[in-house]
Amino acid sequence: MRCELQILEKFNYYIEKGFEPYPVLPIKIFRRELVKVVDTAALVDTGFDGALIASRALGDYIYSKVERMDGAEEIDAAGIGIPCDFCIVDLQVGGKWFRVKMHVPRAGDLGTILGRVVLNRLNICLRGLKSELCLA
Repeated sequence: MRCELQILEKFNYYIEKGFEPYPVLPIKIFRRELVKVVDTAALVDTGFDGALIASRALGDYIYSKVERMDGAEEIDAAGIGIPCDFCIVDLQVGGKWFRVKMHVPRAGDLGTILGRVVLNRLNICLRGLKSELCLA
């Protein structure tokens, strides 16, 4: 079977010493209180049921700009409940904008993670042998 999708963009996996290379996507985050669009990268995680988890640095920035978060709830990470605050943000991935719930863990640093709520709306091809992620 041959894939008929046209590749629109390619991104290299992130390489971190001591870890296997992993797929990341550049993202943009906007919310009125932030004043400007925040550019960052997010780990592609098909095991995360939600939309977006903020890294500690991104979460600290969000807390410094957003006067009041939209709510709080636990997210599940491998059977462990992680208490989070959340806010609704506009998220751009691959040229498409989505309105999503961004979770900010109250402790620790999971990194910035992009989950299935967004990934299921994209055509993604992982080319592990080339350490490459493609959007189609």
